[in-house]
Amino acid sequence: MTRETTKKSKKHQLNSQNDDEYDYISIPPDGGYGWVILIACFLINMIVDGFLYAFGAISKDLREHFHVQEWEVSLVISLACGCYLLSAPLASALCNKFGCRPIGIIGSFIAAGSVAASIFSPNIYVMWTLFGFVGVSVSTGIGMGLIYLPSIVMVGLYFEKKRAIATGITVSGTGIGSITFGPLSRFLFNKLGWQSGLLVLSGILLFCAVCCAFMRPLTPKRKRRILSVIEHAKVGYLETRQELSTEEILIRSFCNADQATRLETLPKLTNKF
Repeated sequence: MTRETTKKSKKHQLNSQNDDEYDYISIPPDGGYGWVILIACFLINMIVDGFLYAFGAISKDLREHFHVQEWEVSLVISLACGCYLLSAPLASALCNKFGCRPIGIIGSFIAAGSVAASIFSPNIYVMWTLFGFVGVSVSTGIGMGLIYLPSIVMVGLYFEKKRAIATGITVSGTGIGSITFGPLSRFLFNKLGWQSGLLVLSGILLFCAVCCAFMRPLTPKRKRRILSVIEHAKVGYLETRQELSTEEILIRSFCNADQATRLETLPKLTNKF
């Protein structure tokens, strides 16, 4: 029993040491499932940015409802856009630790929930907090800032040769969203009122969670790493499990396979000292 345990431990140790010769890297497919990622990220940019840029359609309704000045209403969207972009460092740290998919989904739910809750605001100051801060992430790292960043990161992970065109297509969703969400918002507010219309828009924001669900992480592949002379000699020693002389180490390090085979057939050099 002890011998078997010893054999297994030695085998495991040898395999773990030999793993130093390999790296695990993610290879962008430049297509395939990447096109699904591209469409999902395009829709995210269209919804998030289109929603923010269409806020002008609701400003008049808010001013009349809360009986406030124009600058107070404008500050709602100013806080939203500013905090939305300032959240990038925190969002990137969370994506590195937990992955893009869960962070994007959580951000979608919180952003949609906070925007929906803002329709019950008793005054404009509460709306600053719900719509401006919580909705787009500044101090707690939640909301729209956690939706936008994964959409940019995932496109870069899935595309390498076509990264420029893929990123261009993704961010073009901002332009399409800016064109379409303005008339859509005005139509909803005229038909349903600003509160019910904003509630419908929060439901559209929630659709970003579906898009984020398609953000499947890449599976790393095992590839042989180019070793230095010392590392190569160490790996060769572990494979043969024999002590090599200085001359044999140099032969294995600097010669290719055919040359090394020929040289190994020659008599071994002896130490003259």
